[in-house]
Amino acid sequence: MPELSGWWGRARGWLGTLTVRQWLLGAFLLVLVASFPFGGLRSQPAEATPALAIDVPRDVEPIRLTVTKVRYGDDLGVPQAAKIDGRYVVVFAKVSSTDEERSVPKYDALQDLLRIEGVPGVTRPFGKDPEPQSDALAPDTILVADDAEPMGDLAPGLTYTLAFVWRQAPGQPVPASVRVAAYRHTFRQASIDDTVDWRDPTRAAVGTFEAKPYEKTSS
Repeated sequence: MPELSGWWGRARGWLGTLTVRQWLLGAFLLVLVASFPFGGLRSQPAEATPALAIDVPRDVEPIRLTVTKVRYGDDLGVPQAAKIDGRYVVVFAKVSSTDEERSVPKYDALQDLLRIEGVPGVTRPFGKDPEPQSDALAPDTILVADDAEPMGDLAPGLTYTLAFVWRQAPGQPVPASVRVAAYRHTFRQASIDDTVDWRDPTRAAVGTFEAKPYEKTSS
């Protein structure tokens, strides 16, 4: 039809006169219009991380966790945490398994359950040198609060009060408060072999707790 062919010819001629900048502006406007139903180009609020609070249970698969207190001191009064030149930072928590069929291995989801964030001068497990960040450091040891023995695997149906113990190097400031992050895990097969285990630690809950001096008579 001559009317349409004439219109298309004029449109092609006009499009040919547009600069690259004009093309980019047009594309931006199209994206902006298309995004209006979803709030436009405004940044969407990030999903808030669930909170940890004293004596409030929180499920972080495969563990049900209840933080009870945070303490610090240079001597926990037991052979596994005797007097040191620096300082222990200890998170006490009740833990039980949310999996009714499988134990939670210590050197897996339990060892990677908690991290303390923003505490200066924490050392790596069994290390001596202070690290610039504590956020990714596993605890030096995990003790059963009742008998101060090292924790093993977490069996289904049992609840333990555990002491997650980190070390601060000498000369570091006393923490008035400690931010504690809990990590959930996924039970899946490894990508390189047939082993199945709790993997992919993901920060799932966080809370800031007052840190108080450790009393050897407390548990």
